[in-house]
Amino acid sequence: MSLFEKRTQVYGPESISIGEFDPAVDGFYRNVVTVPLAVKHNQMLYVKVTSDNPVDIVIARDNGSAVMHKDKQKDVQLGPFPTEKHDSMGVILGVFRGDKATATLEAWTERK
Repeated sequence: MSLFEKRTQVYGPESISIGEFDPAVDGFYRNVVTVPLAVKHNQMLYVKVTSDNPVDIVIARDNGSAVMHKDKQKDVQLGPFPTEKHDSMGVILGVFRGDKATATLEAWTERK
């Protein structure tokens, strides 16, 4: 890792199962998975999702507002999204009830 490298990894890459049976949640299936991201102020957020089946993706701010929403994505790199003055953001991955997917999620920030 270089001292002057602009890229900072904030999540992953990590594999996530979506749509698995889980009796602890309403509806018994975990169709929506949320991943919190700790980000720094005034940077640009990038998110890469690779999945075996199409997933819906939402990038959200810590105040609950959505930055971006994409339906039915299998291999996509999203960004840049400004972090502005937020300390955390999040990625929400979802599938339709009855569907299953295994997604690999990676997120990083870069200085402006």
